[in-house]
Amino acid sequence: MKNRHAKKEHKANMNARYLVFLAGIILSGVLLVMGLYRLQITNGEYYSDRAGTRSNKTIVLKGTRGMITDAEGVILAKSEKIYNVTFQRDNSQSSTAQYKAFTDAIIETISILKKYDGDISVTFPIVRDEEGDWVFDFGKGISEEATATRMSQWRSNHYLTSSRYATAEACYERLRTRYQIPEDLDEETTLKVMAVYSEMQMNIFNSLPVVIAKDVAFSAVGEIEGRSVLLPGIAIEVGEKRIYPRSTLASQIIGYTGKIQSYTSYYDNYQSSGYALNDEVGLDGIEKSQENWLTACISERQGSRVMERDSNGKLTRQISYTEPKDGNNVKLTLIASYQQRAERAIQENVEYIRNTQEEKMQDGDWLETNKEKINIRDWEEDPVRLAEKGVLIVMDVHNGKVLAMAQYPTYDLNAMIAGGEAAQAIVADKRGLLMNYAIQTRAEPGSTFKMVTGLAALTNGVITPTTEISDGGKFMKYTRNQAEAPTCWTNHPEKHRDQTIVQGLTNSCNYFFYTLGSLLYGDEGTDRLYKYAAQMGLTTKTGVELNGELRSIVGNQTNLYDTSEPLANQVTDTPIIVANAIKTHIRNFASSYGISYDDERLNRCIKQLMDMAINTGSDFWVLEAQKIFMNELAMTRNMVYMSALMSDLWNYLNTIKWGGSLEIQMAIGQSITLVTPVAEVRYAAALVDGNVWNLSLIDSITSPEGEILSKRQPSLFNKLEGVAEYLPYIKEGMKGVVDETGTAKRFFQDWQYRNDIWAKTGTSQITVGKIKIDIENNAWFVCLTPFEDPQLALVSYIPNGYSGGYSSIAAREWIEWWMNENNKVISDISLTTGNELTP
Repeated sequence: MKNRHAKKEHKANMNARYLVFLAGIILSGVLLVMGLYRLQITNGEYYSDRAGTRSNKTIVLKGTRGMITDAEGVILAKSEKIYNVTFQRDNSQSSTAQYKAFTDAIIETISILKKYDGDISVTFPIVRDEEGDWVFDFGKGISEEATATRMSQWRSNHYLTSSRYATAEACYERLRTRYQIPEDLDEETTLKVMAVYSEMQMNIFNSLPVVIAKDVAFSAVGEIEGRSVLLPGIAIEVGEKRIYPRSTLASQIIGYTGKIQSYTSYYDNYQSSGYALNDEVGLDGIEKSQENWLTACISERQGSRVMERDSNGKLTRQISYTEPKDGNNVKLTLIASYQQRAERAIQENVEYIRNTQEEKMQDGDWLETNKEKINIRDWEEDPVRLAEKGVLIVMDVHNGKVLAMAQYPTYDLNAMIAGGEAAQAIVADKRGLLMNYAIQTRAEPGSTFKMVTGLAALTNGVITPTTEISDGGKFMKYTRNQAEAPTCWTNHPEKHRDQTIVQGLTNSCNYFFYTLGSLLYGDEGTDRLYKYAAQMGLTTKTGVELNGELRSIVGNQTNLYDTSEPLANQVTDTPIIVANAIKTHIRNFASSYGISYDDERLNRCIKQLMDMAINTGSDFWVLEAQKIFMNELAMTRNMVYMSALMSDLWNYLNTIKWGGSLEIQMAIGQSITLVTPVAEVRYAAALVDGNVWNLSLIDSITSPEGEILSKRQPSLFNKLEGVAEYLPYIKEGMKGVVDETGTAKRFFQDWQYRNDIWAKTGTSQITVGKIKIDIENNAWFVCLTPFEDPQLALVSYIPNGYSGGYSSIAAREWIEWWMNENNKVISDISLTTGNELTP
C-alpha cells in the first residue's frame, strides 16, 4: 500500500512540473512575439534608420612616395598627384541586368576618355594573331612556366575551366555573353570592355576598386563626375604618378616603379607590411633597394577615413579621419653635374672606339695580319663583337662615396613608367639597358690587376723596391713546350731590361709579373696572391646600396673547381664544360665497344674523376682513374689500359687543377679572375692610402618635414697593413703609364693635366669561337687624381673596347672638365659706388 501511494504522489509531482514547464514556454513565446512586434512594427523605422547609419566603411588613405635627390638637392625622382578612373563590382553583382548596366557604364566611360584623347590603361590577355585567330597573350619574353601560372590564375578568377572552354575563342565568346556586350559593338571597344572586367576579376578578392585609366584629363574627370549617377561602378580617385625630371640621367641607378609583379611576390614580400596588391613599388635601382624608406604604402604610414554608409551602400558622412604620412626622401651621393658629364664622356668614348674598330676592319694591313683567324671563324654563328656599351665610375677616395656611376646606353625612366612600345623597346634592347653594368658585369681585369700583384710581392717580402727583373722572352717555368710558353705583350723584350716595380708597372711587362706570381706561389703552391687580392676587396661585394651586385672572382682552386659542391653550384662554368667534354669522350670511347651508359651513371663517375684530380697528385691520375672506371662503369682491364681513354682524360682533368701556370696568368689579371667595375674602383682608391672602403650611393634619409632620419657614415672594409712605404713606388709606376714611355702615352700627349693623374690600362683578351681577335678585347682604365693630393678614383670599362688605352678617353675627358670647373676664377666685378645710380 505504501509503495502504491508513493507512486501516485511521484506521478502527481511530475505532472505539476510539466505544467509549469509548459507554462514557461508559452509565456516566453508570448514575450518573443511581443518583442518582435515592437521591433519590426512599432519601432521598425527607427531601427532601420539606425542600422543604415551604423554600417560603416573604412577607406585606407596613402600619402605620396618620397623623393630621390642628388647630393646637392637636384630632384631625380618625385611623385605628382593625378586623376585616375576606377571600376569596382563584387561577385554578388552578377545578374544579367547588373552586367548590362556595368557594361553600358564602361562603354560610356571609354567614349568620354576618347573625347579627351585618353584611353583605358588595362589590357585583355586574348588577342588576334597574324592569321586573325584568337589566342592567349600573357606577356612577351616570359617562361612557359610563368605563362602557365598566369593562365591558371586567369581561368580560375574568370570561372573558365579548360575542359569546358578550351580555346581562347571559346573564352572570348563566353565572356562576351556573360558581360552582356552588345553584338554591334566594334571589336576594339569590346576588348577594352573585357579588359576592364578582367582587371577587376584578377583583383576581385581585394574588395578594392581597380584603376582602369591613369592620369586622365581634368575635362574628362569633370564629365565622368557629372554623370556618376549614370555610371555604376565607375569613379574618380586621386592617384600618384612617378616623375623622373632628368629623364635618362642615372637611369640604371635610380630605377623605376611599377605594379607588384606577381601574386607570389605580393604574398612573400609585401602583404605582411600592409601593401595592397595593386600598390606600386620600386622594381629596380634605388627605387627598389630603398623601398621601405620611400614608400607611403606600409601600414605605419597609412591613414584612414571612416565613413557612414546607408542601406543602399551610399557613403553619407565622415565619422573619423587619420592623416596618412608621406614616404621619406633619399639623398644620394651622386652629383647630377658629375653624372651628366660622365654619361656624355662614356658615350663619346664608346662611339669613338666603335668607329675605330670599323675603320680597322677595312684596313688592308689589319686584314692581312688577321687573315688566318678571319678565314677560320664561323661569322654567322659568331658575329663580330664591337664596342656598344660602357661604364665610367667616379669615387671619393677618402670615404667610398660614389659621385658618378655613368653608363652608356641609358634609357628614359619615364618611358618605363608610361609603358607601351617605348618600354617594350627598352626591355628588348640586346645591349641589356636594364642591367647596371657597374655592378652586374664581370670581366678579366687584365693589367689593371698588376698593382695587386706588385703590392702582394712587396708586402710578402719576395721582392724589394730595388729588385730588378728583365724580360726573358718565353716564361718556361711551368711548361716544356716553347710554343705554349707565355710571353710579354711586346716583341722587343730587350726594352724591358733591369726593371724595378716602378718600370714593371710603367711598361706593364707581363714577364715581370709572371715572375712575381711565380715567387708568390713558391714551390709549395701558396695562395698569397689570392689572399692579398681578398684584402683589397676583390673577392667580396662592395656594399653599394643596389640589388643584384655580383661578387668578383679571383683565381684559386676553390673558385676553379670546388670538390665540396655539385657541378651546378660551381663559381665558374669551367667545371661544367670539362664534365661535358669528359662525358662525350667516354661515350665515344665506349661506343667503339658497343657499350652505352645512362646519364646518372656517367655523372657519378665523372664527379669522382674530377674530385680525384684535385685530391691526388697528377702522377697518380691514370692509376686512380682506372680504378674509378672499373668500379663505376664496369670497364674491363683491357679497356682502362687503352691510351685512347686516358690521354685526353688527363688533359681535361688538368684544366680544373690549379697550378703555377694559372697562378702566373692571374698575376697579370687573367685566368678565371673576373671583377666588377665597382670592385675595381674600390681597389684603385685603396692605392692612395691603403684604405679599402665599402662603397655608398646613399648620403642620407630625411622625413617629409626635413628631419634627418639616417645619415650614412663612411664604412671601412679593410686597412692594408704595411703598405705605406710601398705605395709611393706603385704611384710612380702608374704615373709613368701616361708619360712619354708609358703604355697609354699616345692618349695623353700634350694633354694639359697629364701630370695630375696616375693610371693603369688593362686589356683582357676575348675568345670567340676559339679565336682571339684584337679588336674584340675588353678595355679597362683606372686612374687617380690629382697627383699630389688625390681626391678621386676613376674606372672606365668598355666591353669589346679594343684595348685599355682606348678606354682612357672617357676618364681623360671627365677629368679635364672637372679640373676646368675647379680652376674657374670669378673675375673682379666693378661695382658703382655710393648713390651714383640715384637720379
